[in-house]
Amino acid sequence: MKNKYAALIIALIVIIILIFYNVYETRKEEKKYFVLHETFIYDEPLEYFEQVAFEERREEIRDNKGEGVIIVSAAAGDDFLYLTGFIESRGIAVLSGSPDSVYKLFVTPRHPHTTLWTGEVYGTQGAMEKLGADTAYTIGRFEEMLPDLLEGQKRIFVHSGDNRVAGIVERFADQNSEIVDIKPVLHEMRVTKDKWEIDQLRNAVEVTSLAHLRAMKTVAPGQKEYDVQAEIEYVYMKNGLSVGFPSIVGSGPNATILHYRENNRTLEDGDLLLIDIGAASKGGYVADITRTIPVNGKFSPEQRELYELVLKASDEAIKLMAPGNRILDCHHKAAQIITDGLYELGLITDTTQWWQKRFYIHYRSNHYIGLNVHDVGSYGDFDPADRDSYLLNREIRGRSVLPGMVMTIEPGIYLTPGRLDYLQELFGDEVDSHELEAFAEKVAPVYKKYEGTGIRIEDDILVTLDGNEIMSKNAPRTVAEIERIMGR
Repeated sequence: MKNKYAALIIALIVIIILIFYNVYETRKEEKKYFVLHETFIYDEPLEYFEQVAFEERREEIRDNKGEGVIIVSAAAGDDFLYLTGFIESRGIAVLSGSPDSVYKLFVTPRHPHTTLWTGEVYGTQGAMEKLGADTAYTIGRFEEMLPDLLEGQKRIFVHSGDNRVAGIVERFADQNSEIVDIKPVLHEMRVTKDKWEIDQLRNAVEVTSLAHLRAMKTVAPGQKEYDVQAEIEYVYMKNGLSVGFPSIVGSGPNATILHYRENNRTLEDGDLLLIDIGAASKGGYVADITRTIPVNGKFSPEQRELYELVLKASDEAIKLMAPGNRILDCHHKAAQIITDGLYELGLITDTTQWWQKRFYIHYRSNHYIGLNVHDVGSYGDFDPADRDSYLLNREIRGRSVLPGMVMTIEPGIYLTPGRLDYLQELFGDEVDSHELEAFAEKVAPVYKKYEGTGIRIEDDILVTLDGNEIMSKNAPRTVAEIERIMGR
């Protein structure tokens, strides 16, 4: 009898030990998802402000504009941030020209009520000590001091996006003074980045690359798209950065939607997952990197075929993102490679037909990045909004590529379900209906094979004196790299 009880006690002890062991292992497994491994931490953090960089920037704009006074408020958005580094929602900067070259800031005063509701503000003292203003005043004194600031000024520069301050200036300005829009000057300056800006972008790009790596290592069938989004944005925040623009996480047919936002579909085995994301640095500079990965860790033959075509287009386009070329040369190269490849696959029947190529080429493959994910600045003597005029016209090449430009390159292929049914709506005004029907009938079997596939590869490229640097090179992009990282 005693032996029987002893055996029962031993069995109970073993069961209890097993239960505790299983709980421990479960908690340990959960912990992997809640504690970010050091692999995903970028070890070169940057502060959001460097006084010398902004001083040099203000000196450059004084040189560019010539004589006159510049008056810009926080209502000018990124342009005000670019000039001042000032991140509060209310503020006015005044830059006078030579000989005194004084930089004045009008700011929200420190007050216990403000601190209670929104936290500390710079105040006048902080504006001088931390932001480099020569003098600073409370914002309520701006109109009182404006007549003296405008006295004797033949040219007054305001910002066309800053209606309130521009209106006040017009009221007080001498009738002989010329009021000039400073926005074009600022936007041209922002086309090329200085060293501090490049460092900010590099920080954002590196963290975004780590977020892509995290997604590749954790994605699995059965997750929701927002589960992947959560992993990505967790990497941003653990590195002290923020979301630069709404994350695009599109699986299966959602990958064919260029600006997909819902992020709520369940990932299925065999899906491709398109991830278009960008962290913002502490200084506000935004990365923009896209990767397309197989949810189960392995590209199917059809997926691989299209992916390799997009990758080839990207690689060849990057070679042209260098001084000596024009800004649209890289886009035209990518479009040519993709349309030639689609012809070989049987998705285009005649490469001399503009409309057949336009059916697959939807956008310009490159854009500036900086304080905005689609940053400001001219691309040359064409209208970026009039896509039909330049997307497939190799004669339109845009402005020269300059050292210091930072641009994306993002070729893609999108075979939207059912899109062949809309050829008449898309091209019926220009193409005979019989020609459209013949095209649809010819390519339909091939289109069906790839239908619902969306692939985009997007990298961030810094133009250097003698070529370029792929800033986003640490985000895996080849089939071999992606499948190796995702190996289960």
